[in-house]
Amino acid sequence: MSESADKNRMGRISGIIKRKGWESVIFTVLLTAALFLQISVSRNTQATTAALSNQGNAIPASVPEDLPDTRLEIRDTYIEYGSSLAYHLGENGISTTDTMGIIDAVRDFINLRKVQAGQKVELRYENNYFEGIMLPVSTDRDIYVTRSGGDGFQVIEKFKELDTYPVFKEAVVDSSLYASCLDSGIQDNVIMDLIELYSFDIDFQRDIQKGDHLTVTYELVYNEDNEVVDTGNILFTTLKTGRQDLQIYRYEDSEGKADFYNENGQTVRKTLLKTPINGAYITSAFGPRTHPITGFSSVHKGIDFGAPRGTPIKSSGDGTVTYAGYNDVFGYHVRIRHVNGYTTMYAHMSAFGRGIRQGRIVDQGQTIGYVGSTGMSTGPHLHYEVRYNGSHINPSRMKFPPGKTLAGVEAELFHNMLSSYEVSLP
Repeated sequence: MSESADKNRMGRISGIIKRKGWESVIFTVLLTAALFLQISVSRNTQATTAALSNQGNAIPASVPEDLPDTRLEIRDTYIEYGSSLAYHLGENGISTTDTMGIIDAVRDFINLRKVQAGQKVELRYENNYFEGIMLPVSTDRDIYVTRSGGDGFQVIEKFKELDTYPVFKEAVVDSSLYASCLDSGIQDNVIMDLIELYSFDIDFQRDIQKGDHLTVTYELVYNEDNEVVDTGNILFTTLKTGRQDLQIYRYEDSEGKADFYNENGQTVRKTLLKTPINGAYITSAFGPRTHPITGFSSVHKGIDFGAPRGTPIKSSGDGTVTYAGYNDVFGYHVRIRHVNGYTTMYAHMSAFGRGIRQGRIVDQGQTIGYVGSTGMSTGPHLHYEVRYNGSHINPSRMKFPPGKTLAGVEAELFHNMLSSYEVSLP
């Protein structure tokens, strides 16, 4: 309806009011209201029709804004020496309430007492709000501790798919066995394991010469991205020196227990290690000498190994600690009683290993202390003594029988394994 028609209707209504007077006011008001209602409906109908006709090109009066995307921030942190997971979280600004919530949630999944210095802790934030942590506890397992509402946290374990493949390496000794192995691309921890395996039969100061040859086949562990994330077991190794040709094989018996054997099926592990410290060099051999401090000539009843302060010292065999203390001559030192009448002593330590005290049972290769220069000492070194039935013996000349020899079905299976190695190995 047009605007001019609306005005004509209003004019007629005004004329009626003038002719009829006040008695028609009520009727006129009602009529006016009805007329305005008709006009309003007509205009709304026109607007709706226009909107429908242009629906394909219409632009809404207002478009709701999208919610902001979640922004995840990850902060890599590492636990320091002497710290704990709870203390570490507090030091990084995590509230006491959240810290306690995380500790309560995660304690059933990891041993909190064994969390070591250097452990990576990912702090995870969503839109600047703390949501939890991630702990890579092993090469194949990550632990996510995430907020589950309020102050609560839940734990999700994520396991990774890992693959293990053997790799063959060889090294020719130039300056030292350790350095030559590093130059050949052998990982540090594998070298340490090799040194430990050969330390029952090799004096690394005297027996290793330039030109000696080592080969080793060991496992490399790959993650889902085909990246090397760890090393596995040593499978087979040979060491050829001027005096010996030593072969060592890893064999897992029918009960699932693995150990290392020579080609005759005899374990390479013996009663005592010849060298209870890695990477050391002999500074004073067993036998007559002039004491560097007193100046007196006497028999040196042990071997001195020079090494940097803090180098770990290992128990050369299974046994029981009979003394762990201090005196003016040997400084901090440890004595251990072994089987078959053997005892050993380790002197001039800077500190004892964790839990080392009189009466403690220790395993072969366990850290019992650290190199120092306490007592009568001119510099950091280990003084190492071995006694057999109370008498001192030269550790470098010790000969021990193997701890075990395979027999029967186990010997047959072992030699079958050797035959397969001869075919498959380089």
